[in-house]
Amino acid sequence: MTRLLEQLNDRQLAAVTKTDGPLLVVAGAGSGKTRVLTHRLAHIITEQKANPGEVLAVTFTNKAAGEMKERIAALLGFDISRLWVSTFHSFCARFLRLEAQHLGYPSNFTIIDNDDSRSLVNRCLKELGVSGSQFSPDAVLNRISSAKNRLYTAAQFAAEAQGYYDDQVARIFELYEKKLRASAAFDFDDLIGMAVHLLREDGDVRARWQQRFQYIMVDEYQDTNHAQYQLLKHLVGPHRNVCVVGDEDQSIYGWRGADITNILNFESDFPGATVIKLEQNYRSTQIILSAASAIIKNNSSRKDKTLWTDISGGDKIRIALLETQADEADWVIGQALARRGRYPLSEMVVLYRTNAQSRAFEETLRRHNLPYQIIGGVSFYQRKEIKDLIAYLKLIANHRDEASFVRIVNFPKRGLGDTSLAHLTAYARQSGGSLFEAASRAESIAGLTARAGRALTQFAELIVSLTTASGSQLLEQLIQTIIDQTGLVEALVDEDPVTGENRRENIDEFVAAAEEFARTHPEPSLDNFLAEITLYTNVDNYQDTDDKLTLMTLHNVKGLEFDLVFVTGMEDGLFPLARSFDTPMELEEERRLLYVGATRARRELVFTAARQRHRYGVEQAIPSRFLNEIPDELVEKIDRRAYRWDHGPSEPSRPMRPASGRTQSSPQGVHYEYDDDRPFRRGQTVRHPVFGQGQVINVEGHGENMRIDVDFASFGPKRLIAMYARLTVISA
Repeated sequence: MTRLLEQLNDRQLAAVTKTDGPLLVVAGAGSGKTRVLTHRLAHIITEQKANPGEVLAVTFTNKAAGEMKERIAALLGFDISRLWVSTFHSFCARFLRLEAQHLGYPSNFTIIDNDDSRSLVNRCLKELGVSGSQFSPDAVLNRISSAKNRLYTAAQFAAEAQGYYDDQVARIFELYEKKLRASAAFDFDDLIGMAVHLLREDGDVRARWQQRFQYIMVDEYQDTNHAQYQLLKHLVGPHRNVCVVGDEDQSIYGWRGADITNILNFESDFPGATVIKLEQNYRSTQIILSAASAIIKNNSSRKDKTLWTDISGGDKIRIALLETQADEADWVIGQALARRGRYPLSEMVVLYRTNAQSRAFEETLRRHNLPYQIIGGVSFYQRKEIKDLIAYLKLIANHRDEASFVRIVNFPKRGLGDTSLAHLTAYARQSGGSLFEAASRAESIAGLTARAGRALTQFAELIVSLTTASGSQLLEQLIQTIIDQTGLVEALVDEDPVTGENRRENIDEFVAAAEEFARTHPEPSLDNFLAEITLYTNVDNYQDTDDKLTLMTLHNVKGLEFDLVFVTGMEDGLFPLARSFDTPMELEEERRLLYVGATRARRELVFTAARQRHRYGVEQAIPSRFLNEIPDELVEKIDRRAYRWDHGPSEPSRPMRPASGRTQSSPQGVHYEYDDDRPFRRGQTVRHPVFGQGQVINVEGHGENMRIDVDFASFGPKRLIAMYARLTVISA
């Protein structure tokens, strides 16, 4: 062990050998936090401060837990099966197997997965007579999960319910819990929640487990939520030998419940705690670290630290300003090819803020027949909402396309079940016609209920109407008509406001792809468009090799590193997202997300922005405010178009669908302008694509600086930026 300790730097050594009392290790990016955790645990055991079964180490993923076990086994050189090294959920499952009788559960309780939870919610909806179209199982399950992560019971949720929707979710929540109890089952959230409940309420159990673990260590502490924080608080015994390792600058999961105050308040939670900062980086060049540090220092919710490295040299940070998102994709892929002699493709990554941005890069890579992989997501044209839209287009082009018919006949939901479709299919087979032809006569088909018959007939009429429209509308207009007449976006957002918003962005990107096709293809017909995107989805002929360019969102890159990192879409409204502009905590999380992306780079870091970005229409874009936070001496600017760097593009940004105004045609598509610079006023009823209907209660500023306060019926008051709000006026 002495030899192993000699491999540590001074700060790492201090963290490893400081074994008693509360310890916060602030581990900057690339500073060797896993080395510290594993060496510290090995040091505690070899110094006989505790037996292997008296040390608990928890982290977030099975991969991280497995890596820790492998490293500890290599350090100790003996069997580590008695070690408690696991994820939070695995630890709690093991804990509850031993203590479940105190909760009135058998030790062989069932753990249900997410699919089982969704099915159980579905049964609750049917039993309560609640409409699945109004209360989608996924949306309800997300509300229940969020409540459980705050340690709310069904009764507590019901007590705080506000409005009809919450009242119905409370009823479903109560029945869901009863069914779990009757089945002697826990869902994933229960594993932590019930463990906390038992430790909090049963003093004997709490004392026994506090005595069992003489040392507790937590990895990625900045990502803990309220339930995980309470679990730790109740496990730490009077000895207070707790060590947490994390970096508040890398806290990027607030949207799923992570609470950055857990790490920021550690010293007040555990008075007398020692704080050790790991600031030596072993990954990146100093130029990359200086740029990342210059960005993150603008956050107020952080502990000050300065990353440094012994790695000398390195290229300046390149910031490339392109004309369009297509130009951005071409330039990035061109740069990747130019660097291929220096790094393999597998050591390069293209990062983006939203999944929809992958489309342009995928199409460019396919044109050049270059291998790539998407991590943490699926190919753009393989995403469900895109395949649904394509199915509508295919059925419009060919009414006999049964695969497309089956895919979309009940999406968005039309109240059609398997039995109805079985009757329809049987009739079609008997009559020798297609499913579409059968649907057009559905109200006369035996076995179908009147409701199902009407739904099928209306679906067939919708397809006929859209087919007629396809003969006179431009391709992108046809797609927008499908979206509007089916209510597809509303269905996605109602199902889950968070993922629904991402899916809506993917749909907007699909409209952009259609417009781009119509602008660049000599014969932009529906048939030709379908043929082209079908070729995009055919990956059978691509080279099967490990040397692939990686595409992923910034959230998925955490924990990875590459020689060359491209961070794309660096424009205000996209990164940072527009919804963060008026919420300081959200804006700081956006900045932390950029910091995470930047610190993945070992040798080169490149930022790109486009002057025009097709989001909700063709929009003029302004370079991200984050780029102005990087010192000029660290930057090489590559300006491929006439960009006014300090003040954005020469024309002011305009939203695609403001409350009122006029449209103008341009080579890039339809451009929307305000009739005046203050189109909203107090008292108007407006609709937002995510928050629904509300009333304007205040308007401040003019033009691009206009802020609107809207009281939404389902979400309460929100402050919005006019140019990004996408509000539609319902009434004056």
